[in-house]
Amino acid sequence: MRLAPAIDPMWELVHGLQAITNGVGGLVFDPWRRKVRLHRPARWRALQTLVPAWGYSPDFLTPVAGTTDLREGFEAVLRTPRTTLRTDLGRLGDETPLPGWARSLASGDPETLRRLVTALGRFHAAHLAPYWGEMRRQVNEELLTQRRTLCAQGIDGLLSGIGGTLRWEPPAIVLVNKRSELDIELGGRGVVLQPSFFAFNDITLMDLPGEPMVLIYPVSHRLGWLDPGAAGARLEDLLSRTRAAMLDCLAGGSCTTSELAKRLDISQASSSEQTKILREAGLIISDRDGRRVVHTASELGLTLLSQGA
Repeated sequence: MRLAPAIDPMWELVHGLQAITNGVGGLVFDPWRRKVRLHRPARWRALQTLVPAWGYSPDFLTPVAGTTDLREGFEAVLRTPRTTLRTDLGRLGDETPLPGWARSLASGDPETLRRLVTALGRFHAAHLAPYWGEMRRQVNEELLTQRRTLCAQGIDGLLSGIGGTLRWEPPAIVLVNKRSELDIELGGRGVVLQPSFFAFNDITLMDLPGEPMVLIYPVSHRLGWLDPGAAGARLEDLLSRTRAAMLDCLAGGSCTTSELAKRLDISQASSSEQTKILREAGLIISDRDGRRVVHTASELGLTLLSQGA
């Protein structure tokens, strides 16, 4: 059993596309849906063909290895083997009619795959990126809470606290309100817990042969997340935008200097300088691991994030 390191942008894309029309979480998501509808929602109809409001969505859209980087997720989609595309789209076609271009996608046509990734990128830029800081913050807070629960109460406390449609009956994880009954024997493959911002009151399972089962569950949402003047903005006033984003990243788990540079799209030298400032302020802890330096948010840094400075 392990916790995902941070928010997974590919799962947020899939759940975000579903949330446009599935109507769940009205109080949390309706203001966002209204914004989507103001900006030509028909643009996303082709994507919603692949990602229906309910039911199965192709597994290749959410690579089983998981990712915290959107570009890496898109690259993984572009590398999807033809056999996987054929299998996933065949399963989707058993549940819903597919347009003609889906045949080109199923055959692995590179241009069709590129167009799909371009459309996903545009959807993310239009409707997720403006709120990504707050989405990431809420997922990071969930992961931080679960890490503390795991340390203090073990697996029993961790799984018992997820709630919703999940019930922990050792040694079984039981999902209620599912339309089918199925027993999954993991055989030592393990489980990855991935909290998702756009999931709501439901658990999604990704179970592929030979891979750890991924269990995606919703965070405890805060209202007003569309407001850009939330805690993160106030934190930026105190720390600068780059250092606030860096501390936010480290709240989700330890990172090396080069990993932070990649995630924040800054130079290695700038990443090293910013971590030095945060370390001297007591907001992060840095440890050397061979040639690498690994950074972790300190208790003071986590408190600063939670209070929104």
